[in-house]
Amino acid sequence: MDFKTAKTRAQKLREEINDLRYRYHVLDDPQVTDEVYDSLTAELRDLEAEFPELLTPDSPTQRVGGRPLQKFAKVRHTVPMLSLNDATSLEEMRDWEERLRRLEPDQKWTYFCELKFDGLAVSLVYEDGVLKTAATRGDGLIGEDVTENVKTIGAVPLRLNMELRHTASVPAGLKHTLASRLAKTKIIEVRGEALMSREAFRKLNAEQEKKGEQTFANPRNAAAGSIRQLDSKITASRKLDWYAYQLVTNLGQETHEEEHLICAILGFKIPKETVVAKSLPEIEKFHQHIRKIRKELPFEVDGVVVAVNENWLRERFGVVGKAPRGMMAYKFPGKKATTVVEDIVVQVGRTGKLTPVAVLKPVEVGGVTVSRASLHNQDEIARLGLKIGDTVVVKRAGDVIPDIEEVLPKLRSGREEEFHMPRHCPVCGARVEQRLLGAATSRLPSPGEGRVPAGQERLKANVPSLPLPTRRRETKGNSSSPGEGRAGRGRIISSVDFFCTNPKCFVKTRRGIRHFTSRPAFNIEGLGPKIIGKFVDEGLITDASDLFDLKPGDIAALERFAEKSAENIFAAIQKAKTVTLSRFIYALGLKHVGEQTAFDLASHFGSLEKLRRASLEELNAIENVGDVVAKSIHEYFQDKQNQKFVDRLLKKGIRIQSPIASRRSYKLKGLKILVTGTLESMSREEAKRAVLENGGDWVLSVSKNTDYLVVGENPGSKLEKARKLGVKVISEQDFLKMVSK
Repeated sequence: MDFKTAKTRAQKLREEINDLRYRYHVLDDPQVTDEVYDSLTAELRDLEAEFPELLTPDSPTQRVGGRPLQKFAKVRHTVPMLSLNDATSLEEMRDWEERLRRLEPDQKWTYFCELKFDGLAVSLVYEDGVLKTAATRGDGLIGEDVTENVKTIGAVPLRLNMELRHTASVPAGLKHTLASRLAKTKIIEVRGEALMSREAFRKLNAEQEKKGEQTFANPRNAAAGSIRQLDSKITASRKLDWYAYQLVTNLGQETHEEEHLICAILGFKIPKETVVAKSLPEIEKFHQHIRKIRKELPFEVDGVVVAVNENWLRERFGVVGKAPRGMMAYKFPGKKATTVVEDIVVQVGRTGKLTPVAVLKPVEVGGVTVSRASLHNQDEIARLGLKIGDTVVVKRAGDVIPDIEEVLPKLRSGREEEFHMPRHCPVCGARVEQRLLGAATSRLPSPGEGRVPAGQERLKANVPSLPLPTRRRETKGNSSSPGEGRAGRGRIISSVDFFCTNPKCFVKTRRGIRHFTSRPAFNIEGLGPKIIGKFVDEGLITDASDLFDLKPGDIAALERFAEKSAENIFAAIQKAKTVTLSRFIYALGLKHVGEQTAFDLASHFGSLEKLRRASLEELNAIENVGDVVAKSIHEYFQDKQNQKFVDRLLKKGIRIQSPIASRRSYKLKGLKILVTGTLESMSREEAKRAVLENGGDWVLSVSKNTDYLVVGENPGSKLEKARKLGVKVISEQDFLKMVSK
């Protein structure tokens, strides 16, 4: 990036970050998550590091917090309340340690690791042991006087334990030093975090909703709003908590660990989850432990704070910018981040449908580097208002699927480009056809030319080798936005989709076979996309039915295939000849027919022949099968080519089990089950299969008709919605008991 471009980008980032910061800190009106804010700030910090001349005194990277609210008296901090630099990976922590080693190559030190609370930083000043002033961070130099509100927090002592009662377990040397210092010290300052527990947050929002008032976005925002109430009675009703994390006054502490101990002696709450680490591996072990148990904690944490434990050395390391060099916030990977859409390419699915895919500047989201995100269709691009070159917010939907959540138009440079779907298939060059959902194929006016090059080789290079997972999304209300025309359990379906008209397009063939062999279908082990591609390229197979004609010698004759591997693949294919009816139906790849619909069809008709002969009216009468799905099924079995394909499969020895074999039991019959968060013992697809095989219904959104919400690690908004609707919430362990054999 040249200097001129960097300068423009930096200015736009400053404006956007300052606006977001003001809304968050001053107005208590967060517009984005902390993860998005941190991502934008990190980008600006990187630009300023690359181009030092761009660094200005008013840059958000040189600030700590927002301006104090005018409704509170201002308090000047005797010692600035600094912020912490962030790291989200062990590699970043290693870079931090190396920087410290270069400054002090001859020194040895340890690290004190503690929780990084997601609350509001508050400084408490005591005079002669009695609470005198409580102040927020503000801009780091001047904060807000919130003394009367903080006094309502039960965890904040109004008088310190100056007499050192209940200190029998304290080392005698430390106790003696502390007693001596306390006798000579008039003013004591302690800093910590005002918090709202998960339970208090849930109750508060329930009350707010009952009153018809606005609910809070998260516990941190609720705590900040509660501390800044003009009426302290309201603060008292919010049931806030407070934990100490820093002793500013020198009372003889030599380490950060001793600061915590002295705070506890004086009467403050300190977190139990701390450790003194001697190395980065020990830090990482603690970080992973807290990440694993974070949902069990009564309050929100977003990482751990790692500090050089030896106070004299940490002070010698000094301050860089507005953050102490000897401390680092080792945050958990965020599920959202900002990045730039570098291009939009088009991939071809097994049905011939063209799907636009955003090529992203690589960014880490939730601990995974994301470089692509499905845009699903032209309507989705229009809904987002997305252009090539835009800065976007990327999230991992369901903690798995990369998804573009929104565009940040204020960061546009003016060089962004519009995108349009191509007229020809980017793989085979055949004509692209537009099809109206739920209607016969329609020859609509050709869409505008896309940015897909005309050259065949370049086009193939732009298409990913594997399809991205199908996205499903909750819908709210009746929208008339460009994404209108939605059907089938919350899945976004465009009013018009684009299809390759070439029935022999090799991508359609490969992906159709890959779907046929996948775990929910025939489950042929060892047949990955590369092997399937090899079989197609060498002319061994032209469709999935040809797999059952293969012999070990056919496979072994191919380059890089040993005799043993050929025999294993052959054995896996033969084993797959026995399949349940539901898996057989799913394997056919009927449009809009997923695993659950396949189960429903198998259970209803009982045999393949009955399904093949079913009328459109019979299909429509099945629960959970709407007009669009019914039409898709009926048209599939009316097509002569499809009929021949099914007949070929049956002639090659495929044995279809009864529908009863599709299910392990009916213990979940009639129950609608949904999962939120990440499960430890199984994937989302495995959980779905377990529900279906036990007769239950797998649902995609929370409603009053949902019977159970299974909660994994890092649950999303579905949890709060379920609680509001009175849906029963169960743990992963409870779920496993329900579906176990």
